Amino acid sequence: MTRSVALERLVFVVVPLLTVWGIWSYGLWDPWELDLASAARFGRVPGVLAGCLTCLLAFLLLRGYFGARTGVIAIAVIASTPLFLLNARLLMGNAVAVFAQTWVGLAAIAASSGPHSSGRALAHYLALGLGVAASTLASGVLLGPLPAIAAVAAWSVLSEDSGQGSRVSRWLLPLAAAILALGVARAVSVDDPGFSIWLGGGALGGNPPTFDKAAELVFHGFAPWSAALPVAVIWTLIPRPARTVERQDLAWVLLLWAAFAFVSWTVFASRYGTPPYLALVPMAGLVAIWMAEVSDERVARWPAAVVVALLIGLLIRDYALYPDSPLRSLAVDGLNVPGVYDPKGQWAFLFSCAGALLCLMLVSHDAIERPQPQRTVRWLRSEWEAGGAPRGWILLCVSLLAISVSFGLMCFVLDLRVASIVVRAGRVAFFIPFVLAALILGLPWVRYAYGRLGNLRVFPALGGGLAVGAFVALSFQPALSQHFSPKPVYDAFGELTEGNPDPLASYRLPSTAAHYYTRAPIEEIATQADLVAFLQKGGQRWAVIQADELPALNRAYRRETGEHLYVADARSARLLLIASEPISGRPNQSFIERAVLTDAPEAQHPMRANYEDRVELVGYDLRLPGGDSVGAGQRFEVTWYWRVLGKVPSGYEVFVHVDGQGLRLHGDHIPVDGHYPTKLWETGDVIVDTQELLVPANYPIGDYTMYVGLFSGSNRLEVKSGPTDGVNRVNAGTLPVR
Repeated sequence: MTRSVALERLVFVVVPLLTVWGIWSYGLWDPWELDLASAARFGRVPGVLAGCLTCLLAFLLLRGYFGARTGVIAIAVIASTPLFLLNARLLMGNAVAVFAQTWVGLAAIAASSGPHSSGRALAHYLALGLGVAASTLASGVLLGPLPAIAAVAAWSVLSEDSGQGSRVSRWLLPLAAAILALGVARAVSVDDPGFSIWLGGGALGGNPPTFDKAAELVFHGFAPWSAALPVAVIWTLIPRPARTVERQDLAWVLLLWAAFAFVSWTVFASRYGTPPYLALVPMAGLVAIWMAEVSDERVARWPAAVVVALLIGLLIRDYALYPDSPLRSLAVDGLNVPGVYDPKGQWAFLFSCAGALLCLMLVSHDAIERPQPQRTVRWLRSEWEAGGAPRGWILLCVSLLAISVSFGLMCFVLDLRVASIVVRAGRVAFFIPFVLAALILGLPWVRYAYGRLGNLRVFPALGGGLAVGAFVALSFQPALSQHFSPKPVYDAFGELTEGNPDPLASYRLPSTAAHYYTRAPIEEIATQADLVAFLQKGGQRWAVIQADELPALNRAYRRETGEHLYVADARSARLLLIASEPISGRPNQSFIERAVLTDAPEAQHPMRANYEDRVELVGYDLRLPGGDSVGAGQRFEVTWYWRVLGKVPSGYEVFVHVDGQGLRLHGDHIPVDGHYPTKLWETGDVIVDTQELLVPANYPIGDYTMYVGLFSGSNRLEVKSGPTDGVNRVNAGTLPVR
C-alpha cells in the first residue's frame, strides 16, 4: 500500500469521527435544539447521517471526474469547516438540506452527462426527481433544488454541444429549471406571509440585509478554506492543458452552482428571513480541484500564497472581533458566544497553522534544489560589486537592521526616558534582524524539505484544516454546550446529591429540559417569595435559576436571611445551581459573594468622598502593568470600593474620566461588570466594582487626572465632601502614563 493510499484512508477515518464523535455526550442547546427535540424522534442522528452522506456524494462526484485523491481532498475540506460540522452535529442544523441539495446536484450532473443506456438514464431521472422532492421538502425550491438544477441547465445551454451528452437532458433540465424559476418568481410576486413551498418560508417584511451578508457567512463558516476559495475560483476558470473537457465542464458547473446558491440566499434574505447557505459541496469541490492540480505541478505559486496569507489574517481578525462568526452558519437567531468564553487565541493559532501549511504547499515542490547558502553570499557580493544603486540599497538595509539591534538593546538594558510604547516597539525591533535572517536562511530549507513530499504535500495542508475541524467538534461545540445546554447544571446536581432525594426547584424555567437529564421530581416556582420560602424549609434544597436572575434573587434572600445565596455550580453563563446550605470544601461560586461585602477592605488609595449622603467612595486599587505606571496602548485595572449610605436611585451608572493634555479616556459603566446596578444596592453594603480600561496608543507621556462619580442622563449625584472639581466629580488622583 502506497503512502498516498494510506493517507487517503486516514482521511476517510478522521472525517466520520469528526462528524460523529461525542454528539450524545453534549446536552441539547436550550431553546434551539430543545424546541425540536420532541419532534425529532432520532435526535441528532439524521443530521450526522446526512453529513456523512454529503461527504460520500462529494467524494463520488470528484472521484468520477478527477480521481480518488481529489475526492479525498474534497471531503477533508468539507469536514474541517464550522459550516459543515455545526450543521451536522446540532439538531437545529441544516445538514439534511445540504445533503438533499447535493443529491439534486449529483443527479442532475449524472443525467446531463452521457451517453447512457435508456435504463441508466431513467434511473438518473428518477434519482433527480426524488432528490428534487427531498430538497424541496427540506428547504423549499428557492434554496433547495433550484441552484443545482439551474447551474447544470445553464451550462447545458451555454456549452457547445459535442454530441457526447444526453440530448434529452440538454432540453429537459433547462425546462425544469425554467419551471422552478417561474414558480419561485410567482411566489415572490405574491408576497404572501404564509408559508410557501416554493420559497421555503413566508414574507416577513423589515429591512433586508445587504448582499454581502452571504459572502460574510461563507467566508466565516467555510474557514479556513475560505482563504483559498477566491484563488481556487480563479484557477478553475482558466482551462488547464492537463484538464479534460469533462473536467472543465464540471468545474464550471460547480462554480455556477455556488453562484446560483449565492443569488438564492440573497433573494430569500431580502424578504423571508436569514437562511442557511447550502452549496457546501461545490465550494469544497473547487478548492479540492485547485489543491490537487497545484500539488501535481512543479511551480512555486507565491502570489497565491500571499493572497491566502492575507485572507487567513482577515479570518483571524474577524474571529477575534466577532466571536459569533462561526455560529452565523447555523442561521439561528439569538445564538451568541457567551462573554465568559474567549476562544480567539485558539482560533488564531489553528488558522495560522492551517494557513502556513497551505502556503508551504503552494511555494514548495520536489524540483526545488538543495539550498546552498554560499549562493546567497555570492549574490550579495555581485550586487555589491555592481556599485551604484544596488550598493546603496544594501547599505541602507544594513544600517536599518543595525539601528534596530542597537536601539532594541538599549531598550532592554537602559532606563530610557521615552514613552513606554516606544520602548516596547524597540524591544520588538531588536528581534527583526534575527527573524529576517531565519527566514532568509531557513525558509529555503523548509521549502526543500516540504517539497520532498511531492504531490503528497497536500496532506499536511489537509491536516491543518482538519485540526480546525477537530477544535470545532471536540472543543468549541462542547464549550458552548456548557452554556447553552442545561445538562451541566443537572449533572452537577446529580453529582452533588449522590443519589439523595433532595428537593429540586426550577425557578421561572420550564421543567421540560430537566427531564432529559434527571429523574428527580422538580417543583416549578414562579415568584421570588415562593423560591425564598422553598429554600428556607429546612434540609438541603436545590434550585436551578437563570444567571441573570441571581442579583435580584440574592437581594430578596438576604433580606430574609442576612446571607448571600449559595451558588453550587456556575459553569454555565445562562443557568446556575443554587443550594440552601453550603457544601463543605466547595466555595460559593456566586460573583455577588465577592462583589457585595459588609466591610470595606483597605484600599490602596483612600478617598472618603460622599455623594449626597447616599454613596461613599471609600477608595480604590490600581493594578498597572508597569508597576507604578501604564503605557500607551496598554490596559490597566481599577477597583472602586463604594459604601452604600442610603437609598440610591435606580438607573445611575459610574462615570470615570481620565483627563489630561486635552485628551479624555471614558470609563462609564454599570457597576460590577454590568451585573449589579444601583437599584440593587442596599444600605450598609460595600460594592467592589472592578473595571479594565485601555489607554489609547496616541496618549503622550504625562500624569493624567482621574475623576469619578455617578450619573443618570445629564444628572450627577452631588459631591458633598471629598476632593471635587466643582462639577460633581471626585478627583481620584493621577494615572501615570509612561
